[in-house]
Amino acid sequence: MSISCTRASTTDGSWCDRLASSAVSTALSVLALHEVEPAVYRDEIEAGLLWLHDHQRADGGWSDADEDPPSSKSGTAFAIAAMHAIDPDRSAGRIRQGMDFLEAAGGVHRIPGMRGPGPKSWPAAAAIAWALVGLRQFHEQPRQPIEVMLLPQVLRNKVSVALPGVLGIGLMQTRLLPAGRLRRFLWRFAEPRALAWLRDVQGENGGIEECPMLGALILIALHRAGMAEDVQKGCLSYLLETRRPDGSWAVDRDLEISVTRYAVTALAECVDVASEPRLRRTRDWLLDAQWRKPFTPLRIPSGGWGWAMPSGWPEPDDTAGVLEALAFLDRGRLDLPARVGLRWLTVRQDSRGSWCGWVRNASILNDKPCPAVTSQVVTAMHRYGLTDLPGSPIRRALDYVATVQTPEGAFPSLWFRKHVFGTARVLETYALLGLAHTPSARRAHRWLLDNQRDDGSWPAGADHTEGTAEETAWALYALLASGLPPSDPRAVRGIQWLATAQHGGTWRPSPVGLYFDDLRYNSDLIAHTFALRALGSWLRRTRVD
Repeated sequence: MSISCTRASTTDGSWCDRLASSAVSTALSVLALHEVEPAVYRDEIEAGLLWLHDHQRADGGWSDADEDPPSSKSGTAFAIAAMHAIDPDRSAGRIRQGMDFLEAAGGVHRIPGMRGPGPKSWPAAAAIAWALVGLRQFHEQPRQPIEVMLLPQVLRNKVSVALPGVLGIGLMQTRLLPAGRLRRFLWRFAEPRALAWLRDVQGENGGIEECPMLGALILIALHRAGMAEDVQKGCLSYLLETRRPDGSWAVDRDLEISVTRYAVTALAECVDVASEPRLRRTRDWLLDAQWRKPFTPLRIPSGGWGWAMPSGWPEPDDTAGVLEALAFLDRGRLDLPARVGLRWLTVRQDSRGSWCGWVRNASILNDKPCPAVTSQVVTAMHRYGLTDLPGSPIRRALDYVATVQTPEGAFPSLWFRKHVFGTARVLETYALLGLAHTPSARRAHRWLLDNQRDDGSWPAGADHTEGTAEETAWALYALLASGLPPSDPRAVRGIQWLATAQHGGTWRPSPVGLYFDDLRYNSDLIAHTFALRALGSWLRRTRVD
C-alpha cells in the first residue's frame, strides 16, 4: 500500500491540487470570451463549447463537477445559456435535452433567481445569464444594488464573498436597465465607489477570489456596460491563464494554501515533519503566504491566511489550518508569525463564540457561524498552549459548538457537504482537548458509527448510497482520535475500504466541497491527504497497541 504525498509538491515547497472542471465556470468563461472578442478567441470558445457537449449527462443535464454524476439545475442553466449564445443551431438538440432536464427537475422557475427579485445565492446568476443571452426578457433580470456602497461598511460587508459579483452586475445594470430618478441619483455616487472596490479586490494576476467563473461574470457585465477597461483586461488575462488544455475551467484556480496545510498535517501522522529537510521550504512558503497588510475591502486586519494567492481573501479556517501545520513544522514554537496569526484569530471571533468567513456576526452566504471552522480554530489555539479557562476564546467557542449539535449527535459544516466532516472535525477537537468523554462528544462518536456503511465506508448522508474516500477518512480519523481501538472491527473495515479504494497510490476525489452556497467541487489532494492522514493515524496507533 503506497501512502506517498509528494507527487503534487512543487519546487517552492507548496502543493497544488486539481479541482474539478465545472460546467458553470466553463460556460461563463466561454460566454465572456464570446462577449469580448469572438473572432480572436474562436479556438478557445470552440474548445470550451466542445467540452460542454462532451460532458452532458445521460439525463440531459450538466453537473457542477466533471466527475460528479448527478446533474444540477444551475450547471444545466449556465450550459444552456452558453450554447444558446454561441452556436444555437449546432447545439439545438443538447439545449432541448437540457430544457427537458430542467422541466423534469421542477421547471425553469425552480432555478434560484428565476422568480422574484434578487437572487438569494450565487447560482442565481443563471437568471442574469439567461437575460443576457436572450432566454428571458432582459429587464426581468434580478436587480443587483450597487447602492450598498453607500451604506456603512459594516452593513455592506454582510454579503462579503458575493459582493464582487453583485457590484459587477450592478454596474452593468446602471447603464442598461431603466430606473427612476432617485435610484439614478444614488447610482451617481455609488458607481465610483463600486469600481474602486472591485479594483481593490482584483489580484495582481487579474483574479478575483481566484475564481474564473466570478471573473468571467464580471468581465461580461463590465464589457456590456462599456466601463472599467482595466478591470476587464485583468479578468480576461486571468481567464486565459486559468484555461485548461481540454478547454474547460475549474470552479477555482487552485487551493494551494489549503492543500499544503492538509499535506503537512497528513504527513505529520507518518513522519517527524519538523526534522524533514524537504519540508523546510514548505514552512518558509507558508510563512510568506501570511497577509502582512490589511485586507481593506472588508477591513480585515493583517496576519491571516487565505486559501490561495494572490487574490484569495484571508479567513479563519485556513489561518487556523496553517498555524496548526506550522506548529508541527516548528514543534509548536510561538514565534512572531504565529503570535500575529493567533491574535488575528482572537479578534475575528464573533459575539456567538464562533468563527467562519470574513464578516463577524453575519448569518448569510458563506459567513454563517460554523462549528467545523470553529473547531479548527480551537485546535490551532490548543497546539500553541492556549487554554479553555472560563471566558477564554476556546471556552466561548466550545460553548457555541455545544448549542448547534443536532439531536442525533451530528454537526454541520459550511464548506463541506452534509454532516460527516462537521461531526468528525468537532469530535477530533474534543478528543485533542481531552473532552472525548463528554456527552456531546459521545453523541458525535455514536452518530459517526451509526452512519458507517456495511462495507466500512462513510457516505455523505442517508440519501447517498456510496462511500467516499474523504468522508471515510474524516470519520475514521475522528473515531480513532476519540478512543475507538484500531483493532475494533468497525475501524478495520474502514481501513480495509480505504486500502481497497486506493488506485495508483491515490484515491478518486468526490464532490464534497461546497462553493458559493451549493455549488459543489472536488479536489484530488483533499481526497489524498485526508485518506493518508487516516491511514497514518491507524498505523501509528496499531504499533502502539
